[in-house]
Amino acid sequence: MAYKLLGDLVNDPDGTDASLTNATLIYVAASASTELILEAAGGGNVRRIKIPANGTMTLVKDAGETVACLNSDCTPIAYHW
Repeated sequence: MAYKLLGDLVNDPDGTDASLTNATLIYVAASASTELILEAAGGGNVRRIKIPANGTMTLVKDAGETVACLNSDCTPIAYHW
């Protein structure tokens, strides 16, 4: 599977980066054990997931939801067939 990069890598996102907020697919690479926090547009409905040190994941989300994830690099992507 190949990825199409839709924006720049965001180091230690804190929920304020527009490229991650607008994205619907994000590649996450954790440098240390961390917790990814996903918050609904307008606040509320917070969801969390633990990511182990050196772990990676691809997060599917709705546009408008914010992402915060210390100790990680996050990149907005799309699948490219």
